[in-house]
Amino acid sequence: MAAPSARAGSLRPVTRDDLRASVEELRRTADPVAGLFGPDSLMWRVNRSTLVYVLGITQAALMDVAHPVIANGIADHSRLFTDPHARAHQTYSMITTLVFGDRDAVVRTSRALFARHEKVRGQARADEGVYREGAGYAANEGNVLLWVHATMWWVRLQTWQAVTGPMPAEDKERFYQETCRLADCFGLPRDLLPADHDAWDAYVRNGPDGVLSDSDDARRIMAFLRRSIPAPARAHLLAFNSVVLPDAARTVLDLPPLNARTRRRYRRVLRLLRLAHRLLPGPLGELPPYRTAVARIEGREPDAVTRAVGRVLAGRAA
Repeated sequence: MAAPSARAGSLRPVTRDDLRASVEELRRTADPVAGLFGPDSLMWRVNRSTLVYVLGITQAALMDVAHPVIANGIADHSRLFTDPHARAHQTYSMITTLVFGDRDAVVRTSRALFARHEKVRGQARADEGVYREGAGYAANEGNVLLWVHATMWWVRLQTWQAVTGPMPAEDKERFYQETCRLADCFGLPRDLLPADHDAWDAYVRNGPDGVLSDSDDARRIMAFLRRSIPAPARAHLLAFNSVVLPDAARTVLDLPPLNARTRRRYRRVLRLLRLAHRLLPGPLGELPPYRTAVARIEGREPDAVTRAVGRVLAGRAA
């Protein structure tokens, strides 16, 4: 079945009971050392690339902004404007722990995520999409969490395929089913999730019914994000994201149109990404949490370069 509509009246709070059930499932099924996945998983294969992670976290942020109440929540509750580096480091630590952490670390992070989202509540400031001015929103609401969860892994798969080549249909389905395990980390009930890869892909490409909309907060966040990209790279990175992201989000975010110039810039970035993907040595080309997880499974300490790069990416002094 397809994911449910997010129209007013279909709101689905995600409760502590939902989280408790999810954590019990995590404890029952996750490996104590490898965590939710492992070296043979597609989740590790796709997310181990530093390039895919850096681009994916940016693209996921853009997809969040296209959802008006998520943009409201970011503007009202996030440190994006006051301390963007701290926010990026925190996101890095939490997401990579869910993918590469051991079972206990995944459980702790899932609980921490729920607690953070539980504090994010507010009211829509204007009529935006299906949301009416003054309508309440909460981060721990099923349809809101579903968009964050679904887009987070969708953009990584698209970027990985752009850099490395198409993934076979059966592997795409397996990758999607692996993302469903991560839904447990958000406390998302399984009956809210798309049934298979194709339903998931359609949900992200089309957007939830009537929800995606530009907003004052979205425009403010997008202006900030644009300024955050170094000027020499700005046009090319925006062009790359414009091609990778779906039409529904591109329109809302006012990304460059898909004309010949945009596609030329996309191809230039892609050539550089493919070259870097081939040439970067392991400690730089592979995400430190991935290399640390492999070392943990093999019963050894990660190498010094991996530890140093990991401290930098996590925002701690090397």
